[in-house]
Formats: sequence, C-alpha cells, structure tokens
Amino acid sequence: MDFGRRNKVHVEPAMSALSDIIFMLLIFFIIASTLAVNGEQVNLPKTSTGTPTQSTVTVTITSDLRYLVNNTEVAKDEVELKLQAILNNAADKKVVLNIDRDVPTGETIELFAVLKQNGWNPFIATKPKEE
Repeated sequence: MDFGRRNKVHVEPAMSALSDIIFMLLIFFIIASTLAVNGEQVNLPKTSTGTPTQSTVTVTITSDLRYLVNNTEVAKDEVELKLQAILNNAADKKVVLNIDRDVPTGETIELFAVLKQNGWNPFIATKPKEE
C-alpha cells in the first residue's frame, strides 16, 4: 500500500490575493502622487481661464526672490545659463513659470524677456479660481 502519495499537501500561492494587493498598492501610489507638491511651495495667482501645460523645465520665483530651476536653487544671474544647458538639445522649448503672487512685476517681466530672447515659450502657472 502506498499511503504517502494520498496525503501529500499541495503548496501553491493564491495568485488572486497577490494581484489584489498589487492593484491596491498601485491605486494608493497613483493617488499619493497627485497630492505631492513638486518643489517649492508658492502662492500662485488665481484665474478663471487657463489650460494645463506639461514642460520639461520649471522656473520658480519665491516670495523672498529665490530662483529655482527644476527645484534646484540658482542665482538670478545664472538662470539663463542653467536653462540654456537644459534646453539646448530639447525638442520642447516650453518653460513653466511658478511665480509667487507677491513677487514684484518687474522680476517677472525681466525673466519673461530673457525667455523670449532665447526663443523659449514661457507659460505662467496659475491656480483655478474658486467660484
């Protein structure tokens, strides 16, 4: 008589439970990534119009007039050089400006002029106006 084969336990992982866990983790990370703040927190101006724009480069000016290019702090005089290094080989010449609403208009215009002189397309980031 062969008693050993009849009582053998099959050890197989339950794939449905594993796929459920992976799916829940995926949903969690998608939601968490939409809530994440990229870079410096600035108080953007509010508008009732505007369309979202994707860009490879962001320039941020904080309320205390600190300049950040792609979340790396640079001196005001070095912003153009840093952007040239990034955008020389890029096909997309869009630059999104995250400028705090308390920044003087002259600072914004100076940066805007530098971007236009180099042939780059500046876009000013805004928040939607609450109704």
